[in-house]
Amino acid sequence: MKFGVKIIISVIAIITIIFSIAGIIIIKSNFEHSLEKIINQNIESHNLERYGIENNIDSNIDKNGNISKENLSSYAISFVSYLANSKKISIYIENEKVYSNFDIDEESLAFFNDSKEVKYIIKEIDNLKYMLVSSSVEINNQRITLISRYDITDIFIERDRQVAFFYKVDISVIITVSIVICVLTVFLTRPIRKLNEMSKKITKGSYHERVNIKSNDEIGELTISFNQMIETIENKIKELELSVKRKEEFITNFTHELKNPMTSIIGYADILRSGKYDKETDIKSANYIFNEAKRLEILAHKLMDLMELSNENIKLEKIDVVCFMNKLYKDIHESLEYIELKLEIEDGCIIADKVLLEDCLRNLIDNSKKANPKDKMIKVLGKNEKNKYKISVEDKGCGIPKEDIPRVLESFYMVDKARARDSGRNGIGLSICQKIANLHNTRLIIESELNKGTCVSFYLEVGNVEE
Repeated sequence: MKFGVKIIISVIAIITIIFSIAGIIIIKSNFEHSLEKIINQNIESHNLERYGIENNIDSNIDKNGNISKENLSSYAISFVSYLANSKKISIYIENEKVYSNFDIDEESLAFFNDSKEVKYIIKEIDNLKYMLVSSSVEINNQRITLISRYDITDIFIERDRQVAFFYKVDISVIITVSIVICVLTVFLTRPIRKLNEMSKKITKGSYHERVNIKSNDEIGELTISFNQMIETIENKIKELELSVKRKEEFITNFTHELKNPMTSIIGYADILRSGKYDKETDIKSANYIFNEAKRLEILAHKLMDLMELSNENIKLEKIDVVCFMNKLYKDIHESLEYIELKLEIEDGCIIADKVLLEDCLRNLIDNSKKANPKDKMIKVLGKNEKNKYKISVEDKGCGIPKEDIPRVLESFYMVDKARARDSGRNGIGLSICQKIANLHNTRLIIESELNKGTCVSFYLEVGNVEE
């Protein structure tokens, strides 16, 4: 069952029950009030009739103190005739009927004979409602009982008329309310239907769709949250697609990186195995095999470094930058051959992992060397800046095209693959540097211009040397 139908049925049921109960209570209250009023009126009328009969009896007692039944009957006949026979009364002396112009059943008569006080009962006779009122007086040790009958059918007819009218009003109200609620439900649940339709589109892959509902209520808030959820899902899917694409590129590039040296190794090994060539060719082939094997070894080491980097392996400590850079210079300047390594380092103390920081700088310096700087120089800069310590590696080499800068941190990504392989690049160095930077809660900042050079920088936390 749909939500809108549930709302319609629930509201109609609640309104019907409440309205019906309220109507019944009102009708019942009005009826009881009218009935109580007519009962009191009839009892007062009965008391007046009893007083009249009592006065008549007092004036018609013989010398022996006996009540004259004939005179009492004559008085009753005259009294009824005076009221055009509309008055119904019965008079009893010691349970002996003296006069009666209506029939009384034995059950009612027995009920009235049990008490001398004013009593009444309501009886239904021939589909009409009557009120029987009885009271007794005792004169000269004789009990005289007067029973009066009053027609109260009109009160019950009025009650039934009100009930019938209420049923008509109730039905009209229910029909009207049902129509109004149906219209309101359709209007109020329209945003929900839109959200439902949108969710169906999303399940089919339309992540660019958005729900356009302007409202300041909970539905509006739900719409905003729903659109934010769609946007998040869309972004996550794009990230996953990009991640899958990068993984595919990684595997493709990795396979290609293995394929070239393996092909060379197999080819030159086949030359050596054939034994058909001279010693010079054999030495040349062996050198090619050695170089390609070294290239594979370097690639394997780089991959291991990339895979092993994690928060568990990092050990932060305070490092004197000048001492650290001087030691790094001594370790690597000879391996740079014709390239000059120039240090411009300000005094300072940083918080870093010494081993990882050295690995990062070695990779950056190696990349600068392979960029073939025009001035045959690589600069390593260090300076205090904005409560941080900035380290930069700068060269005037081939540079990176602007559109390729966002991707150079991807594993195996190379701007010019042919030239990169000739210079011994494999596209992993910057990936390792970026991961080391992430472990130090920082990032690589790459500034480069094609054929003019590159500067790679990152910021580190500052430590106190005296501590």
